[in-house]
Amino acid sequence: MEEELQAMDDALDELQVDQQDYGVYAGDVEVEFEEEELDDSEPDEAMDVELDDSEPDEAMDVEQEQGDNEQVHDEDKYKNLTDLQRVGIYEELLARSVNLKIKKTTTREVANMFHVSVYKVRRVWRRVKECLRQGIPVDIRSRKPKNCGRKRIVVDLSTVPEIPRSQRRTIRSLARALGVKKSTLHRMFTEGLLDRHSSSLKPYLKEANKKARLRFCLSMFDQQSLQNRPTFKDMRNIFHLDEKWFNTTQKTMKFYKLPSEENPHRTVQNKNSIGKIMFLVLIGRPRYNAEAICIFYGKIGIWPFVKKVNFYLEFVCW
Repeated sequence: MEEELQAMDDALDELQVDQQDYGVYAGDVEVEFEEEELDDSEPDEAMDVELDDSEPDEAMDVEQEQGDNEQVHDEDKYKNLTDLQRVGIYEELLARSVNLKIKKTTTREVANMFHVSVYKVRRVWRRVKECLRQGIPVDIRSRKPKNCGRKRIVVDLSTVPEIPRSQRRTIRSLARALGVKKSTLHRMFTEGLLDRHSSSLKPYLKEANKKARLRFCLSMFDQQSLQNRPTFKDMRNIFHLDEKWFNTTQKTMKFYKLPSEENPHRTVQNKNSIGKIMFLVLIGRPRYNAEAICIFYGKIGIWPFVKKVNFYLEFVCW
């Protein structure tokens, strides 16, 4: 056993290397490096914030940064900074800086003060240094209104009158004819660039109908006023009589009920022939006295006319 230990010691002695041949020093040696100041005229790409000379040149503690960012509220962390917040951050950084140099902990302190992310504070400080480097006034306002967001889609609406009316009944069909998205065309409609018109059918008047209506209008002139100043009759001795039909129910009706209440069950023999009721209305012109007090409203009355015929409701005028 002793012989084996002696052999191992001899082998280790042979492997020892002369430290002086390789320039290795066994003792502790203090090495002094020349300190070089960072030039403010060049952008600092390695770090976002300039460090003070009094602080040691160390790497940022990543875990501490993440811990500070987690303290920021979720609703404020991803929110865009307002111009008022940017001004407040700039003033705090400027007050804590010395010759436009801040400590590495300053950005975290200001971020916690305003409840924002550290990276947003650094971006504001980079904007400040960039403006000072270019010799222009410091401008830290948001540049999003100019450079961000989707570009507005230009749609030529001058071709809308050339599209057939059958393809312009809905937003979807008109968007397909124009070759744009439905949401884009709907946004233009809300902005007032498009108008929606409800077209109703009008009676077709023949020449005889037009002449009859014209004769009726001429008959309403006061014969005594034709020589001087033609005026219409005051119609104080004329009453208007007309009828109006109403359906007794609707095909679809909405109700509000309790969950435990049964659904209403409504029946009719034919949904296209719903029972109707007719009202007869008679009105005239209101009358006023010399004191401008209404003495007659002109409402004579409204009378319902109902008659049940052939096992289903059919309403006719008596």
